Amino acid sequence: MTYWGKVLERLSWKNLLQNFDKRRLQHEIDTHRLLLLTEHYARRTRGMPMDEAQLASIGEEAQALSFDERRGWLAQHLDHQIRHITKQVHAAVSGLDAPSYEEKQSAAYQPPLVRPRGLWGMTGRSRSVAPTEPLQTASEVVSAPDRGTTGAGTGDSATPGVTCPNAITMEDVTARLQERMGFSLHLAPSAVGHAEAGEGLWLKGRAKTGAVVGLYPGIVYTRSHYRDMPGYPKVDRESDFLISRFDGAILDAKPWGRAAPEEPPSAKSLGYSGLQANTLTQLHGLERRHPFSLAHYANHPPAGRRPNIMIAAYDFREGPDGLRRYIPNVMFGHTLAASQEDCTLSGTGMVTSMERQAEPSKAVLCLALVATREIEDEELLLNYRLSPGLERPSWYTPVDQAEDSRRWS
Repeated sequence: MTYWGKVLERLSWKNLLQNFDKRRLQHEIDTHRLLLLTEHYARRTRGMPMDEAQLASIGEEAQALSFDERRGWLAQHLDHQIRHITKQVHAAVSGLDAPSYEEKQSAAYQPPLVRPRGLWGMTGRSRSVAPTEPLQTASEVVSAPDRGTTGAGTGDSATPGVTCPNAITMEDVTARLQERMGFSLHLAPSAVGHAEAGEGLWLKGRAKTGAVVGLYPGIVYTRSHYRDMPGYPKVDRESDFLISRFDGAILDAKPWGRAAPEEPPSAKSLGYSGLQANTLTQLHGLERRHPFSLAHYANHPPAGRRPNIMIAAYDFREGPDGLRRYIPNVMFGHTLAASQEDCTLSGTGMVTSMERQAEPSKAVLCLALVATREIEDEELLLNYRLSPGLERPSWYTPVDQAEDSRRWS
């Protein structure tokens, strides 16, 4: 049985129940750490002082909460950051001006949920729920009679300040995000140093501690769909870009590829048919000029180096704000709210009327990359946490053996 075949076996319900305590402990440790990181980011972004004593106080307060309360608090932070990122990507691909990321963070932060106790009162957060505003699109900025065609390769629009979305490239989006958010991502040869490292994921600019810096793309398989994974049970022979969440969901980023400007992998090239091919079509209908959708190119750190990012599970729920197309994941077996005829497959940045009117759907199970320290012009390194009970690649050096053992116990 291959490495990931054994991983699937270890993720079975029987094994989870037998080893619940150790796995749960590592989940709680990770959740607590992510909560401290994202709370640190939220406070710093709002201009609040943050030192070791205050961080310790936050940790003590968080420890007094239940695990579910801590998960809910972390989910609020992740949701706030990721929705702002997707709005910035939308503005970039649509050729719209938008307030800077930090301006939005500091001026408009209202948590989506109400926490019953603890740090809620300490941080002075409002208990009101901010209304969801539909995204503005280029089609709304330019009135119907004034919309002109774009000159070949010029990107000119009938209205000053608005660029035709079709003329905007991924390089344009990356530059715009760099300007507005202070950082963006790109691929370049890895500095990890072993032959299999290949291209690495690099951050250009500066990202604060606790910032969400990337989204892991691809098709999401829950336990009920493990057998639908290509090549099951030898799934790792079909994809080098598999990653799992604590709840057992597995993300396969191979169908996403390198994002734009390259053409996405076709169903034929991947050997997909039936429901797999249909799911691939849905995935490729999402916005691909998205530099934050390259998280699957993050490498494991070499010996002697520490990771500067960690993964955080995030459940995205679709609403009428038009952000769904900027979440680079599709659940296997689910159907997107809007039909393919009503979606823009080439990714123009437009938001359709159907997307606006879509009712909240089932959650999309995602993974985000969170900075564990301040990062400036560096390669992003992620602890892969490969199972110590299985044969691991020669280049793999454990960051923390105890963590690896608990994660896969």
